[in-house]
Amino acid sequence: MPPLNPPLVAAERPVPSHGPDFAATFAQLRLTGRQTDHRPHRAITPLRITPYLVAQAIVLPVALCALLAWHRHDLFDLWRDIILFWSRELGVPLVRAPLEGRLGSDGMALSAGAYDRPLPSLPGMAVAAAAVVGLLWASLRMRNDSLPLKYPMRIVGVVQGFALAYFWFVPQQFPYTISRHSEELLFIGYVMMIATPVMLAAGYYLLNESLWAKVANTVAILAFFTLFIPHQVMAQAWIMHHLSVLYMPVLYICFGAVFDALVFVALYSWAMSDVSPHATR
Repeated sequence: MPPLNPPLVAAERPVPSHGPDFAATFAQLRLTGRQTDHRPHRAITPLRITPYLVAQAIVLPVALCALLAWHRHDLFDLWRDIILFWSRELGVPLVRAPLEGRLGSDGMALSAGAYDRPLPSLPGMAVAAAAVVGLLWASLRMRNDSLPLKYPMRIVGVVQGFALAYFWFVPQQFPYTISRHSEELLFIGYVMMIATPVMLAAGYYLLNESLWAKVANTVAILAFFTLFIPHQVMAQAWIMHHLSVLYMPVLYICFGAVFDALVFVALYSWAMSDVSPHATR
């Protein structure tokens, strides 16, 4: 015996009505969707690589890296002059001194004595410990939508916590000085500049864009690093000179090479934001 109230099939169900205004708006949106050219993102779009683009991806990095290597000493001299200018303005006793190392004989160094490796005091370590606890506590209290900020805060807190433990037990055995730290940052920045054309060759030079636009954006990125690196070194030297080398590990690990790489990613994104939609065709 069939059921008294059989269910309605899909075709028989009543269609809700939202009024003529809603229907007109929805019809316009549907028409706009049909007229829109839906294309996949460049990251998953097949790339047409021509011999001309391959030549750009080879010649441009070689030429730019050779130019940077050729003017290496001029670049370091410029960086040292910028650092020395700000050291005089900010009261940080940086001077030129013969310093054997990867930067040659004319390296950066602080004046001799305690200025080159100021160790933390007990009140300074207490303040740093309170800051670490506060940083970790704040990261634990954040909501899940703050993940991009929570993990960097935890990384900084953990690195600074290990530094505190080291300086609590064996502070006198800390082997690094501010001058050596400055050397390393300059060298890391120079390596980042050398690597910039190579990384752009794989993700930018192979796109079907104007050659002059590629050269101009690359020069702009290198010019930014040219000005950024000595100011990065000077800022960290100022922090350690007025506080202590207790903060050197977190400055080196979190705001050294890793930070330079993040800056490159931001500049690469800036260059790619102006790429034509047809760059992969």
